[in-house]
Amino acid sequence: MQSAAARVITTIEAPKEKAFLHIVPIDLASIFTGYGPLPSVTETLKQTGPWDAAGRSRTVVFSDGSSAEETLTSYEYPNRFTYRITEFTGVLRLLASEARGEWWFESVPGRSATSVRWRYEFISRSKILKPLVSLFTRSLWRGYMGKALRLSKAQVEAQA
Repeated sequence: MQSAAARVITTIEAPKEKAFLHIVPIDLASIFTGYGPLPSVTETLKQTGPWDAAGRSRTVVFSDGSSAEETLTSYEYPNRFTYRITEFTGVLRLLASEARGEWWFESVPGRSATSVRWRYEFISRSKILKPLVSLFTRSLWRGYMGKALRLSKAQVEAQA
């Protein structure tokens, strides 16, 4: 498997249960607002139920008209959740066969705060494409993640 991963970390001034319950089902359009050439999320369609159990799925639609299928692969309240993205219809379909995301939530000792870590990994379509996928993931995608995490943090803290 040829993969490339990016990681971002932040501290949210809210208890981990509150951070988890806000971020897991967050409105993707409110945090994925575009980054450089990367499109924003405009909506999610065909969600198979509340975003609170492994096996739930939905279609994520982007501002460039492309889409992808997202499936929640684990839900471990209030510590961790994971998901898998497949069926890219945009340019990413040429580079990656799938992507995997994982979020961890840890209480900050002595504070009402949460350390949040997010890892995102693209699985390259081929060994030849791996350097390009790696460059894309560690530069553009990491920036996209960082922006989305900052917006997520702001939402949680505004409600805390």
